[in-house]
Amino acid sequence: MLLLALTAVATPLPPSAVTFITGTLHLERYRATAADLNEDGAAEVLVYAEGPEHCGSGGCNLYVLSRAPTGWRIVTKMGVTRLPLRILPAKSHGWHDVSVHVAGGGILPGHDVRLRFDGHHYPENPTMSPAERLPSPSGRILLR
Repeated sequence: MLLLALTAVATPLPPSAVTFITGTLHLERYRATAADLNEDGAAEVLVYAEGPEHCGSGGCNLYVLSRAPTGWRIVTKMGVTRLPLRILPAKSHGWHDVSVHVAGGGILPGHDVRLRFDGHHYPENPTMSPAERLPSPSGRILLR
């Protein structure tokens, strides 16, 4: 079993997050980073799944995880995403907007989209509304 965990932050992911990723999500290949999306002082974990069982012609699954009283919970499981993953300065319902690239699976040309938090989760499909096309992406790249 090959475990590939690449973090984009100086501190490693919490061991409990890695256990959730490998045990609950059953991911063997992934890239992950931590970022405080809602500025509550506790970082959320963003996990980009890799491998044929989690990816298709449109991209791969992206998970947004948040701490819960009993460990971690899935805030959003988003399909058909491509990197780069960015955190944007704008916020929706107290959470930073994020952007991903969408391409393939009939989307020509590829482009970056803004994903806004709706109070409960981010959109599950970045190729459909309410995702918005970003003419010139800005923000900090979390995963590339």
